[in-house]
Amino acid sequence: MYSCQRVAALIKRSPLPKHVLPCITSQGYCDTSNNGSVAASRKKLPYHSRVVVCGGGIVGCSIAYHLTMMGEDDVVVLEKNRIGEGATSYSAGIVGQLKSTAFETRAIQYTIELYKSLSEEHGLNWVKSGALFLARTPDRLHKLERHHQTARYIGTETQLLCKDEMAEKYPYIGGDDLLGSLWIPEDIIVHSQQITPLLRKLAEQNGATFIEDCSLQSVHTDKHRRVVTSLDTSEGEIKCDYFINAAGQWARMVGKLSTPRVRVPIHSVEHYYMLAQPQDVIDENMPVIRDYDNHCYFRMWGNSIMAGAFEAVAKPIFHDGVPETFNCAKDRLKEDWDQLQFTLDKVVSSIPQLSSACIKDVVTGTEAFSPDRHWILGEAPELKNYFLAAGFCGAGTAASGGIGKKIAELVLGDDTNSFSGKVDVKRFVDLHNNIKYLRDRVKEVVGFDYGAEGASPDRQYESARGLRVSPLHTRAVKLDAAFGETVGYERVMYFHSNSPDITHDESLNRSKTTYGQPKYFDIVKAEYKACREAVALIDMSSFSKVEIRSDNTEELVDFLQYVCANDVDKPAGTVIHTGMLNHNGTYENDCSLFRESENRYLSVSLPQQQTQTLWWLNKQLPQGSSIQISDITSMYTVINVIGPKARELIGELTDVSLKIADFPQMSGKPLYVANAGGVIAMRLTHSHEDGFLLYILSEYSLHVYDTLMEVGRDYGVRNAGYFALRSLRTEWFFAYWGTDLTSQVTPLECGRDQRCKLSSGMDFIGRDALMRQRQEGIKKKFVMLTLDDHDIATDNFPWQGEPILRNGKYVGNVTSSSYGYTLERQVCLGYITNCESADGTVTMSYITDKTANYQVAIGNKLFSATMHAYPPKIVTPDYGFYHPSKKMGT
Repeated sequence: MYSCQRVAALIKRSPLPKHVLPCITSQGYCDTSNNGSVAASRKKLPYHSRVVVCGGGIVGCSIAYHLTMMGEDDVVVLEKNRIGEGATSYSAGIVGQLKSTAFETRAIQYTIELYKSLSEEHGLNWVKSGALFLARTPDRLHKLERHHQTARYIGTETQLLCKDEMAEKYPYIGGDDLLGSLWIPEDIIVHSQQITPLLRKLAEQNGATFIEDCSLQSVHTDKHRRVVTSLDTSEGEIKCDYFINAAGQWARMVGKLSTPRVRVPIHSVEHYYMLAQPQDVIDENMPVIRDYDNHCYFRMWGNSIMAGAFEAVAKPIFHDGVPETFNCAKDRLKEDWDQLQFTLDKVVSSIPQLSSACIKDVVTGTEAFSPDRHWILGEAPELKNYFLAAGFCGAGTAASGGIGKKIAELVLGDDTNSFSGKVDVKRFVDLHNNIKYLRDRVKEVVGFDYGAEGASPDRQYESARGLRVSPLHTRAVKLDAAFGETVGYERVMYFHSNSPDITHDESLNRSKTTYGQPKYFDIVKAEYKACREAVALIDMSSFSKVEIRSDNTEELVDFLQYVCANDVDKPAGTVIHTGMLNHNGTYENDCSLFRESENRYLSVSLPQQQTQTLWWLNKQLPQGSSIQISDITSMYTVINVIGPKARELIGELTDVSLKIADFPQMSGKPLYVANAGGVIAMRLTHSHEDGFLLYILSEYSLHVYDTLMEVGRDYGVRNAGYFALRSLRTEWFFAYWGTDLTSQVTPLECGRDQRCKLSSGMDFIGRDALMRQRQEGIKKKFVMLTLDDHDIATDNFPWQGEPILRNGKYVGNVTSSSYGYTLERQVCLGYITNCESADGTVTMSYITDKTANYQVAIGNKLFSATMHAYPPKIVTPDYGFYHPSKKMGT
């Protein structure tokens, strides 16, 4: 194995300039020395532009290209250095389709098609290399099997290969631990230094203006209208109607130039790759190789092999901000040999052929990573005409086309929030933009999907934890709770203290992967049982809470009636489940709206919707309105007291009648509980089970919790976590925001049309789109499936994303799943389409056709499934109010 000193001595610098590296093509090396611009002369900064893009990297140029292709020719791109001299300048050029979200996959697939069309029309060079994903652990192999199943059903060509078949693709892969691989033949290699100037050239031909050596100094805003008005630059002032921050590693710094500041949570890290020339003959048909278990990747690069790695512990850089004068293409960073040793060890382990190779060069670049390894896209929540395209985690070249197209569509009038929540900038809160938090987190983010642990389905980040906690957190820690992080909030998933005394038969052939029966299966069962048969307490303080109020009751009600799909003009004390839709009829928010008084409402939604809720409400608020919108998430601790004995338990601690006649379902009222005043109690539990959500002023929360636990001993009280709640809501066919409910779904598709005031004649955002959809028919429908032949002891579990088949044909994917402890079945929720009718309409008769054979694919195994149009009958205590729904997904 190389020592650091030996490697340093072996390096033979490339004769090429530091910032220009070769790209092998079918014709040889491509020349990227010409920037390809229409006019080499310096351009003058115009007085005004309809759209200004900050950042002339491959994404910024793609945005300009797509804007002009869509008819917008009044576009200016500002670049502090020269076009393409950011991280684009040393991109590995690997364009791979395998991503963790559908949006990211589609963006890259579109990018591949764009590059192919640019090749046909303008001579852009690209190589169809294909990509080989290696598996060295059972977890990784099963993960690749899952990718293969999903890919084959959505039309992406993939093939699972055994070890011998892998050798046919590339015979030099090392390791006796290889179990298999996934082959993706359509992945390609490109040279970003050729793409960027070409996109610039085409955008300029369509009217765009590119201003180089132009630094952005400040972003001026109108604080009343919450919009960007103009920009101060080193070349003067420019006014604009729309501003797009595509500044790469400088995007966070650009976000600080406006008032209010715009959150762009990214941090730069060092990233290394080397060019190694083996002493043996090089296989010119070498595919891209991704060895996730060994943290590394490879591709052909001229007459060498390029090898890089994503370290288990990455090295953050530029903690105090990227230097203003730093130029990625020209300012080469010094190699850190201690850090680089990780890459060297992994590279040689993967391809032993390289142990004797001549290392021609080592490239130390910098890449910006987000705190959750997903891209940052969309309209900034702070300013209405400010858009973000940042945090691509090294995937800028691979996704530039899809990102440019989507940002252009948003700017040009698509008012829908149509990103996956995993890439939308509004998934973040203030803590995510803290520079110390970012520095600590990105060390882990870079290699999070790599290594043996990276294939686990429920892996949690370990760094930068414990920032947002409930007042009950200390109690949970003492009870040995297992925590999961959501939007920086520590939430209890389950309690180790609830572990039942069960001895498993070790002779059972249990699943050999972490995709099988989870270690907490029996613990969650015990907590679930307490929720259904006795009483349990679940800390739900992490839910976002937004107060909406006004002294003008009529104005307040009119505003909410327009923003909300459901009728919210109900008596004080009523809880209303409602969606907030955009003009396409898809969801922007889903919440419980409690009318506290005539002129005050409380909106409660999941933690992931905290920023989204505030942004959407403020976006719709008329200028000069008297309505006040306030985030009061931290004001209340929320305890979900759930189960048939919840009424008796709380009844001992309050003097208010909790009988159904006096306190009906979906209602709320203020109570004294255990002598604590100001408690808001709502009769709902998000699970179908009876119980109450107690909103407790935080200073009273520990006292109320301790009293509930002490008095609750007589009722068999237990603490429970979110996994028990997930099982309950899945078993009762309740849709969940972020998985089942997204910005690509309408209420008609998810079975929530009864929560829309369509027949009232009242207008609301999205009504026209829903009326059209009702008339034309829906193209997908939310359904429930239970698996008939799944063995929980030996089979891998469904975790989300599994293909759904109808009569052998792919019709959709699982969006959420859980084991149903009462049904004693795996329960899968998801959307299906109609592949049989010409118009694709999904009807109830199509769903419930008894001759149809449904299956769910988990890895390489198909499981027979029973379709349920309504929640299956479950024996349940008589609470005096429940009637089975006649709607799906309610």
